[in-house]
Amino acid sequence: MTMNITKIANVPDLEVTRTSTRVARHNRLSESGYELVLERNGLVFDAGRLITLHGKDVTEDRSYTIASGERDEHVHVLYRYVPTGVLTPQLIRLQEGDTIDLSGPYGQFVVRDTQRPLWFIATGTGVAPCRAYIRTHPDLDLTLIHGVRKEDDLFYRSEFERYAYHPCLTSESGAFFHGRVTDFLAPRALPREAQYYLCGAYEMIYDVQAMLLDKGIDPSHIFVEGYYYRLET
Repeated sequence: MTMNITKIANVPDLEVTRTSTRVARHNRLSESGYELVLERNGLVFDAGRLITLHGKDVTEDRSYTIASGERDEHVHVLYRYVPTGVLTPQLIRLQEGDTIDLSGPYGQFVVRDTQRPLWFIATGTGVAPCRAYIRTHPDLDLTLIHGVRKEDDLFYRSEFERYAYHPCLTSESGAFFHGRVTDFLAPRALPREAQYYLCGAYEMIYDVQAMLLDKGIDPSHIFVEGYYYRLET
């Protein structure tokens, strides 16, 4: 199975540099969700760009989309701690004042047109770039569908609730939709003029992209960024 990723010629990559920075804060957001808050040190980026956090060895490096806005004081990195992972067992030990090397920014998962309705479909920590979008462009016409197992993992929920916000929970039932994001989208008519941004598990991206195409969404209106296969590292 292949994934159609729309490339945009008018979104150039910025110059990628490697630098050392300090941890300003390390926040626990849920049972396994964490947020590293790093000193910015003059880093310039567009909302939706990635950075690489470097481990002890190059094989341990991992990339994360910046979860803060272009004008925010710090660089926020949202991650899920996986005990059997490669980098997150190193990240979990970082404390305020510790240093870490990062490279970036790079990537093309940026907002193409702030005047169009934007539908963002995410699973897990794939919601990170959406937070960067709204902190940079607070007047976006945003619809967010966020799939998680438990309500505890609805990261940045208080910031998203001012938009059309649709949590989808697979392991709990209650006030929110119970089921996967594909279950939520299946019966709904989707606006063809909107942009669709898909971020998170590759399995979700494959399924949602196929659904959007079946519903008549132009492929040029679909943008994707895969984060992980089932488990995040």
